[in-house]
Parts: sequence; structure tokens; C-alpha cells
Amino acid sequence: MIIDFTGKTVLVTGGSGGIGSAICQAFADSNATVAIHYNSNKKRAEHTLISLREGSHSIHGADLSNPDEVNKLVQSVSKTHGQIDVVVNNAAVVEQYDFDSLSYDDWQDVWARTIDTNLLGPAYLMYSAAKVMKEKGGGNFVNISSRGAFRGEPKAIAYGASKAGLNTLGQSMAQALAKDNIFVYTIAPGFVATDRVADMIDDSIRTQSPLNRVAEPEEIARTALWLASEGNEFLTGCIVDVNGASYLRS
Repeated sequence: MIIDFTGKTVLVTGGSGGIGSAICQAFADSNATVAIHYNSNKKRAEHTLISLREGSHSIHGADLSNPDEVNKLVQSVSKTHGQIDVVVNNAAVVEQYDFDSLSYDDWQDVWARTIDTNLLGPAYLMYSAAKVMKEKGGGNFVNISSRGAFRGEPKAIAYGASKAGLNTLGQSMAQALAKDNIFVYTIAPGFVATDRVADMIDDSIRTQSPLNRVAEPEEIARTALWLASEGNEFLTGCIVDVNGASYLRS
């Protein structure tokens, strides 16, 4: 199956490395114009930009926990490219900790940082970008969630809860936006082989899957690319598990 995004602009949050960079690559290889979002690591975003196939790609900095910066991000991408056809909400904060070691102040801080970026950020972005999409006749959102939204994350409790919220956000927005020809899909990966979690991946993690490995970033990227392609509108509201059968739900 040939997937072609010629004439489409795709905004990828957290596009400077890991899963985000792979998603940028996948869309660029399918002829999309990619707008790469980063928070603080402009150098890595520039590296991703250089690695993409020829096109009018761009980079945009924004703190997704700040609603004003999110709105400015959407305006910047729209002004640069004239449209936003797809948004991939990939950027996320994940902090691991021992619950018993946290003070009440630490507990509040972790929740504020995590929810602001992982849940409120995508909510702000979906609101602002949906307005642009509606003017152009429609669009797609792909939200990157986690199996932790279902199985629990005892070492990253706020993260797991934020991803559960992201799942519900996607489902609710799928219902709210369908009338505007805007569709929403969610991907829930397990562990993915990225630099951020490299020190956590050992045999105990790999053997959670009967494939005896974790996902590659490109596998998540291919799923995002396919979901955002034409003909999948009736999948709106779906949550697709990409975890190598490491966690099964029914």
C-alpha cells in the first residue's frame, strides 16, 4: 500500500528525537511537509530537520505546558505552511520515582509537570489546531499514549494517569470533531527502544513480549502514518495497542 501525503502539513510534537524523530521521518518519506516541534533541545530538532528528505520542513519551539505558547505554535505553523492537516501529539514528560520517598510538595510538583505537558498540552493543541483544520475542511490527530494507561505505572504514577486521560481526551474529541471532518486516533505503545529509556530495557522488559524484544521507533511511526492516511475515518476514537502482546486487554 502506497501512502502519499503530498500537499499535506504534519505537526509532530516532541519531534527532536526518539519516537518523534521517527514519526517525522515517516511522514517526510511519504511526501508530507513536516513541522517539527521541540521544547528546549533546538539542536536535536535541527538535526532531525536536516535528516528529512527534501521539502519545506520547519522547526518550532514551544513549552506545551503553557497555553499561550501552544496557541503561538499553531499560529506559527499555520503561518509558515498555510495549513495544518495532521497533528501528532507525541511530546511527553515521564518521571520515575519511589512513591514512599516523595514529600507532599514533591508529589504535587510531579503531578503538575506531568499533567500540564502530557494532558493539558495536547488538549490546548487540539483545540487550537482544530480551528485551523476546520477552516481547511478537516484533518487528523494521532495521540501517542502508553500501555501504562491500562496496566498502571507504580514508578511513574502521574505519567500513567496522564496517558489514561489522553486516551479519554482522544475519544471525546473524536466525537466532538467528527462533524467537522476531523478524526482522532490514539496509539498505546509499550516500551520503545529510545535513548530516554535505554538504561531501563533489560531482559526482564524484553521478555514481557513473546517476541522477546521492545518496539523500534519506526514501528510506532508506521502506525501513526497509516492511521493518519486516507480511508481510516471509521477508526476515529480508536486506541491501537503496539506492545508486542506484552500487555493484552479485551
